[in-house]
Amino acid sequence: MYWIKNGGALMYFIILMSVLGTGVIIEKFIYFRISEKRKFDDLKEEINEYLEKGDLPGVIEYLDTTKCSTGKVLKEVFTSCNKDTKSIVVLEEKAREQALAQIPRLEKNMWILSMVAHVTPLIGLLGTVTGMIKAFQAVAIHGTGDASILAEGISEALFTTAGGLFVAIPALIIYNYYNKKIDDVVNDMEKGSVEVINYFRR
Repeated sequence: MYWIKNGGALMYFIILMSVLGTGVIIEKFIYFRISEKRKFDDLKEEINEYLEKGDLPGVIEYLDTTKCSTGKVLKEVFTSCNKDTKSIVVLEEKAREQALAQIPRLEKNMWILSMVAHVTPLIGLLGTVTGMIKAFQAVAIHGTGDASILAEGISEALFTTAGGLFVAIPALIIYNYYNKKIDDVVNDMEKGSVEVINYFRR
């Protein structure tokens, strides 16, 4: 309440942005913690055991238990092979199609985090401008005899600027962090599908 009282009405918008950003951060944390915990290197050993026995249905059943995007892509490749689709071109298309289907799931709500990171400093800047306008209007009306009148407008300007940066800086850092994790998952899907398709080239 202290920040809102001193920062003015724009602090409500900054708080709204912080709530939106925090919600997305929590959602992405849970998603990556649960759904994208396993990588291709974690799946490869188990897959190889089934392939050594020639058990394609076993591979598909195993991959069906995984929640990661790479597992879903590989499951699509092995399912196509199990249907006697041995064309490498078809397998590559199936892998690409399934990988593209995973992208929206990976990027879900990232636009909100991006908006928080980029819009919140602008709200803070707007607060700076409006605060300075109030300060100079007060000086124009009351003169410079009472410093507290001038300080009130400057205080509002500084509070909104600080509030905007306080929300935007962590949001930008975490946005880039999750973007990197998304890139890592996409690369892992590509790596996994290429290795599996190369196995069927032999």
